[in-house]
Amino acid sequence: MKTMGIVSALVLVLAACSNGGESTSASTDKAEENRAAGASLADVIAHERRDENRARDEWRHPLETLSFFEIEPDMTIVEVLPGNGGWYTQILTPFTAEQGRMIGVTYPNSLWIQMFSSWNPDNYERFGADITQMGRYMSIQGIESTQPIVGYTIGNIPDEENGQADAVLFIRAMHHLFRFEEPLVDTALSEAFDVLAPGGVVGVVQHRAPEDGGFANGDKGYLRQSDVVAAFERAGFVLEEASEINANPNDPVDGVVWRLPPSTTDNPDTLAIGESDRMTLRFRKPENEL
Repeated sequence: MKTMGIVSALVLVLAACSNGGESTSASTDKAEENRAAGASLADVIAHERRDENRARDEWRHPLETLSFFEIEPDMTIVEVLPGNGGWYTQILTPFTAEQGRMIGVTYPNSLWIQMFSSWNPDNYERFGADITQMGRYMSIQGIESTQPIVGYTIGNIPDEENGQADAVLFIRAMHHLFRFEEPLVDTALSEAFDVLAPGGVVGVVQHRAPEDGGFANGDKGYLRQSDVVAAFERAGFVLEEASEINANPNDPVDGVVWRLPPSTTDNPDTLAIGESDRMTLRFRKPENEL
């Protein structure tokens, strides 16, 4: 099939995108066996990743989430804000290495500069923001992808990619798109619509604010589910299904999302809450759209 303040923003992107170590040799050996046998998604999740990443499965439910998004190994997948060795990248790259293709899409410089007044060239490596290095950012040691991994910025995906993707994933990547005087969300979703083949899917996992929440414009990491749905519908997508896979009713949504783990791990009160309450949404590009 082809088919925030400055400190808070820094903490979130590092937590979502960082790659802090290598798998054990036993895990690597098992991963090689899995690839040779055509591993299932469950096998990849169990054996391809760093132990630090696997420890977050309790809150992020990768098998259930990617299954809900109907991700298959022969897909062309656009991952928005994969970062440098990102959390989901370490599942998606090995899963698609033999049959599929990965595309990394990051924020344009204009958005990074608004997020960080001290933005400088050193940050490109830290946040995986240099599109010329996307193949390296999204590569996994010991894995050779049959298709090259390429990178683009939002607003600059070339026309030749239109209609080529089977899935676009916005995983904890949407709140910054709603921020600032000229929000980038409509540009991002219009481009996602164009890059998808008819019938293609968009998967969203996003920190969720109450519908009556007073700070749901993305500044604190949270968005209203109704606002996210409305943005996708403006772009032409159809909401196919919403899931509570990543819900956490213990999150009181009473401050910035980065007060919670994994961004903050030294506060017993927030550790007891766990990770944020998150919406999980699956949208579809209609089959009759070109």
